[in-house]
This record gives sequence, C-alpha cells and structure tokens, in this order.
Amino acid sequence: MRRMMLAVLVLGVVMAGSAQAADSEAAAIRATIEKAYQNWGALNPDANDALYSAQGDTAWYDISPMQYKGWADYKAGTKKLFEGFKDLTFTIGDDLSVNREGKVAWVTLTWKGVAHLKDGKELRLEGRGTEVLQKQKGKWIIVHEHVSLPAPL
Repeated sequence: MRRMMLAVLVLGVVMAGSAQAADSEAAAIRATIEKAYQNWGALNPDANDALYSAQGDTAWYDISPMQYKGWADYKAGTKKLFEGFKDLTFTIGDDLSVNREGKVAWVTLTWKGVAHLKDGKELRLEGRGTEVLQKQKGKWIIVHEHVSLPAPL
C-alpha cells in the first residue's frame, strides 16, 4: 500500500511539473504574438526581425497584397504601407488560442485595429489571424502568418 501511495505521489509531482512546463511554453508563445502585434502597431517592422523567420521565401499572407515572399519582402512591403500612417493600434481579442505539439505551435486569434492616416482619415478594421511558430535555439519564432479580413457579403 505504501509503494502504491508513493507511486501515486511521484506521478502527481511529474504531471504537475509537465503541466507547469506546458503553461510556460504557452505563455512564451502568447508573449511572442503579443510583441509582434505591438511592433506592427508601433509601425516598426524592423522590431519584428527577432520574432519572424527570415529563412527562405516563406509565403506571408497579410491583408494586402495577396502574399509576400520571404521576410525581407514582407518587411519592405509593410514599411511602404506604413508611410501613409500616422499611428496604428492593435487589440488582440480574448479568443487567442495556443496549440502546441513539440517544437511547433499554432495560434488563432481575432483582432481590432485603428489607424490614423497622414491624410486625416481614420481606418477601423476587424480581422483574424493564424500564426505558426517553431522553437528555434530556445526561442519561439513565427514561421508563417495568415492575416485576413472577413469578406463583405
């Protein structure tokens, strides 16, 4: 009976440690996504260099254009777009969901954005995003992003 109780106790400690590690990974993934959206909102694509994969010519799907090929293209395209912006604020919805399998994670979320353009116009958007991350050298890096707006039907 004592061995059984000891085994149950050890199993409980191991499971608690595993759950705690999973929670810290989810928190790190969430923090990466929140920082990326904060950097976009600051109109500073360069700040996302450390968060986005620069490997290859990965397709990145943003609101416009249809796609960017590679991080350099994505960053250059958003810099050009941001030339017309005075400020931009993103608010991530409370539905952000983190899923992880080993060193790969995917995140789904909705967001709201408010931009003030240099021509005086205000732009209000509501969208959704899917992010795919990979753990590389101990850090969660965004390796694919798909951002879209609902189609006006």
